[in-house]
Amino acid sequence: MKSRPYEDYNAQPVLDRLEKMIQRGCSVPINLVCDDLSIFDWWKDRLTVAQMKQMRTFLKEAIKLGYTGYVCFKVGASGCANGMWASTVPTTTGHSPREGKTLYRSFSPDYTYWSVDLDNGEGYLPKGDNYDYLKTAKQLEAFLADFVGSLPAAA
Repeated sequence: MKSRPYEDYNAQPVLDRLEKMIQRGCSVPINLVCDDLSIFDWWKDRLTVAQMKQMRTFLKEAIKLGYTGYVCFKVGASGCANGMWASTVPTTTGHSPREGKTLYRSFSPDYTYWSVDLDNGEGYLPKGDNYDYLKTAKQLEAFLADFVGSLPAAA
């Protein structure tokens, strides 16, 4: 159970805490920072500066696109489940909200891709096993631009 106020798990407060950790310039034990960074599961003992920078890139893009609500992370390892999520809706329970649009990016050393759930009943897009379709933020932005009204309002 998370011990911080729920609003601390929104994109900007997590990004603010993450920036301070990156400035220290060293890896950190995940079990000591999981609550601060909304990490709900992990496969390694330490969070590296490189991983923190990936998280920062994800959060900055999420905020830019209007996904300013609840965020969470599952720090993966090769062959393990992983991901970074950002929602347009803040949490009211300390966990992912059931409504709202959700942005996803893989968080594995083996591959990187983006996906989005537009809260329209279709689930995550692009559909199927097309994981390599959206590899860059630029590709994600172009993909979202093709869906009229799919971009959340920027905060």
